[in-house]
Amino acid sequence: MTTQRRWEQVEVNIIAEFVNVQGALGQNFDELRALLDACSDDRLEERLTPSEWSVREILLHVVHSERWLHPQLMLLRREVAPQLAIPQVGGVTLPDTESDASLPQLRWALTSVREDTERLLADLSDHQLREPANLELDGEVLDMSLRTVALTAADHQLFHVRQIQRTLGIAP
Repeated sequence: MTTQRRWEQVEVNIIAEFVNVQGALGQNFDELRALLDACSDDRLEERLTPSEWSVREILLHVVHSERWLHPQLMLLRREVAPQLAIPQVGGVTLPDTESDASLPQLRWALTSVREDTERLLADLSDHQLREPANLELDGEVLDMSLRTVALTAADHQLFHVRQIQRTLGIAP
C-alpha cells in the first residue's frame, strides 16, 4: 500500500511538470472573460438551484480567493527567490463579497487581482516555481512550491468557471 501511495504522488508530480502555470491561469482567465462578455447584469443573480451561489456570488468568491492567495505566493517567492524584489500587490479596494457589484466592477476586480497574481509569478525560473518551501497555512507548516499553489488556484478557478457555465446554460 505504501508503494501505491508513492506511485500516485510521483504521477501527480510528473503531470504537474507538463503544465505551464501561467498558461493554465491564463486559459482559465480567458474563459472567465468570455463568460463575462456573454453575460449581462440581469443574469448575475441567476442560480443553478436555490441553494447554490448566484453568478455574482461565484465571481466575487473567485476574486477574493485569488486575492487570499497573494500573501502565500509572496512568502513562497521570498523563500525561493530572495534576490528578487516582491512586487506591490493588493493596492486596490475590491467589491465586498456581499456587494451588488456590477459586471464592469466584477471585470475590473478580476483583472486587478489577476494582474497582481501575474506580477507575483513573473521573473521566476522554472526551478524557482518548482522549489518547495515552508508555508504556514491555518497553523500547519506545509512544504509547497509556487507551482503547486498556483495550479491549485487554477483548478479552483476552473471549477467555478464551469459552475458559471452550468448556471448560465453555456456549454464549455
